[in-house]
Amino acid sequence: MTSPTHDIGLDPVLPGRASAVDVPPSQESRSGPRRERGAPVPGRAGSTWNRVRHAADTYAGVGGVLVILCVYLSFTQDTFLTRANWLTIFEANAVVLVVAVGLTFVLLNGGIDLSLGGIIALSGVVMGELIVNGWSAWLAMSAVMVLAMLCGLLNGVLVGKVGLSFLVVTLGAGQAFRGIAQVRTGGQTQSLFEVDLVRRINEGELLGIPWLIWIAAVILGTGMVILRYTGFGRMVYACGGNREAARLAGINVTAVAVTVFVIAGTLAGLAAVMDSSRLLGASPTAATGIELTAAAAVLLGGTSFMGGRGTLLGTLLGVVFLGVLSNGITLAGVSPFWYGIVSGVVLIAAVLLDRIRNGKATR
Repeated sequence: MTSPTHDIGLDPVLPGRASAVDVPPSQESRSGPRRERGAPVPGRAGSTWNRVRHAADTYAGVGGVLVILCVYLSFTQDTFLTRANWLTIFEANAVVLVVAVGLTFVLLNGGIDLSLGGIIALSGVVMGELIVNGWSAWLAMSAVMVLAMLCGLLNGVLVGKVGLSFLVVTLGAGQAFRGIAQVRTGGQTQSLFEVDLVRRINEGELLGIPWLIWIAAVILGTGMVILRYTGFGRMVYACGGNREAARLAGINVTAVAVTVFVIAGTLAGLAAVMDSSRLLGASPTAATGIELTAAAAVLLGGTSFMGGRGTLLGTLLGVVFLGVLSNGITLAGVSPFWYGIVSGVVLIAAVLLDRIRNGKATR
């Protein structure tokens, strides 16, 4: 039997194609890894068509609903298709996209990180305290990035090295991080309105596009390059698809597991800087539930909850879908409390859709 299918970046590996990590090196012939009978041959027209068909199957669900939603809102809301409205959508969801990129790495490796909201809250509060105590804004932002990376490292060691459940570790860590933030501030929000760098990130633009969107775009592009073109990206897919086969192929599965949590934690630190700049303040209640919103976006975009399959293009589609949904609720004048109900239903639907996809993949 072959291991579950692995997607590499934007170019998913075809269902049925054997991966080099599925067979220990000692069992491979000199001509290359073993290929199943009837599996597509790289470079043939059928192989390209299968890629297109697989991509369509992955993105058709969220992409189709997104198109229908956009068409409906374009007819019912006069301002929906305006440039200003779309910039608002992307700017409001830039923080979610950065968190979702980090979470995609963790999910591809077969885990999940529920501590990201707590890391964002703690990082934002610490940044505010450092600035108030005389640190330069640049130095304070750099310091909280390191702090967030260490939080991710702690999660990674407990999960990847010690072997504890990622659900228990990250859920407990997230509550602890947010609790520390609340204790440090007494539950009060720290104003950062007078900090020049914070205001520049909040108000600055390049080519008419806000800085927050540019930052999120750079992170997304970097993540795509890592997953598609680097050995580490291939190892993430391999470990998520079949951890034992990856280990037999010589991959340090523990190091990969720790690293993906470090990436997620570091990006949560960046998200804290972005969120504090967007709100011009640091609050211990910031980013509450953002990890679940990001998880819904990642799963809607086709990343498997079981690991080994997914792309950051799908993650982007998922984030845009949730952003358009939220924007549509706002434009329609519906109570914002409905978004919590809708996003919860979407999260359940995303997990159900992932289960259906996994069922098809194993047939």
